[in-house]
Amino acid sequence: MIVPYTLDVNDMKIVAYNGFSEGEAFFRYLRDSFEQLREEGGRMLSVGLHGRIAGRPGRARAVARFLDHVLASGDAWIARRIDIAEHWRREHPFAGDAA
Repeated sequence: MIVPYTLDVNDMKIVAYNGFSEGEAFFRYLRDSFEQLREEGGRMLSVGLHGRIAGRPGRARAVARFLDHVLASGDAWIARRIDIAEHWRREHPFAGDAA
């Protein structure tokens, strides 16, 4: 199983040249991406976060606001990689040798 990873919705854009200059811009981009996919229905949003970048005080606040927004939607699953892997294993059990 491979979990999609993209630089589009990723805190690396904060430190990149011409990236997000402050936490508020990052929050708005996260929120708008989430809302667009939510309107499309049944979509997944993978957000790349790194402690050394998103963990800074102003940026951490933007991430916290985004998580609050997602939770308030009432219809989204916030999952870590391990949560996704365990869900996949439950829903798609190993059926034996594929060879």
